[in-house]
Amino acid sequence: MSLRLRSSSSKAFTLIELLVVIAIIAVLIALLLPAVQSAREAARRAQCTNNLKQLGLAMHNYESSNNSFPPSGESTNFSLSPAVTQFVDNSWSSLARILPYQEGGNSFNALNFTVDYNEATGMNFTGASTVIPSFICPSAVREPAGGRDGVDPKDPITSAFGFGYGLADYGATCYTDIDPNGMTGGVGSSGATPYRNKLSRANGLLKQGQTRISEITDGTSNTIMIAEDAGRDARFLSPYTEGYYDGVNARPLRGAGPAGGTAPYRRYWRWAEADQSYGVSGQPNNKFRPMREASQFPASGTTAGNNAGANDEMFSYHPGGINALFGDGSVRFLKDSVNVKTLRGLVTLNGGEVISSDSY
Repeated sequence: MSLRLRSSSSKAFTLIELLVVIAIIAVLIALLLPAVQSAREAARRAQCTNNLKQLGLAMHNYESSNNSFPPSGESTNFSLSPAVTQFVDNSWSSLARILPYQEGGNSFNALNFTVDYNEATGMNFTGASTVIPSFICPSAVREPAGGRDGVDPKDPITSAFGFGYGLADYGATCYTDIDPNGMTGGVGSSGATPYRNKLSRANGLLKQGQTRISEITDGTSNTIMIAEDAGRDARFLSPYTEGYYDGVNARPLRGAGPAGGTAPYRRYWRWAEADQSYGVSGQPNNKFRPMREASQFPASGTTAGNNAGANDEMFSYHPGGINALFGDGSVRFLKDSVNVKTLRGLVTLNGGEVISSDSY
């Protein structure tokens, strides 16, 4: 009996074939990655839209209970020329006032509105340090990441707890000083705000005192109430000190005074801070830079109030524009390219402008 040996041949990948497979995989990843990122951003933008809708419901629930919308915290002193910013409504933001109307009752009950949110004894810290998810845009980028700012070296309360106050990526558009004719070179204009004209300053929907719906003669569906100003953090700098009141008088001492009483500037990235509202001086997502200070607490405010990027202007991390809540509770996307005259008309509550929905 003889054994017959059979020869078998094995086939393996050649180096060229392996490289081709790797190249194909790389191409597929390159094609899929932008699609995945786009899908994720679409989801984040949808969540941002939902956040603003929640704020809209809370605002209207507040209005139903009080027959008016709340004050913005920041407002305008029109007795001076040009008009200037003031903080005369108890030094709290509109977002803090609507907490009970958006399931934030526990945080609201922990707040004492007769003193400052950062009052020296820390009586408001528990409430004001709460992270409110509907105040945070999921696309926003800041330092440190998360819903609170870091330890404030001028605030012993934050040092004791090891963390800071709750943040907000949305603010009341309490005024606009865009020139009505869209002209450049007006009073107060700059490289960051070429269309600003301080002599044309006008109220937004949320302003000094309370706003009744009857005051919004431009129509609630044509007037912005709250818009994105996302990503502000302690690297930014307000032009207003905590002692600033109305451009003429110093701010009255309230309670034991603010914990950061010796700090030069307000912290407008916090949801409880009255300066969390802002004026609109130009198109969304201003490209002028720098938009913030190089260090967290600088000795001088070289970019304070320069309105570049997210520095007290409409700003988002969504490609192409920002989300805005209108007075009727609807949320719409404003393109970066919106005409400044149209934008001014959308901010003013009684400017008499006629604006079509396809203009933004």
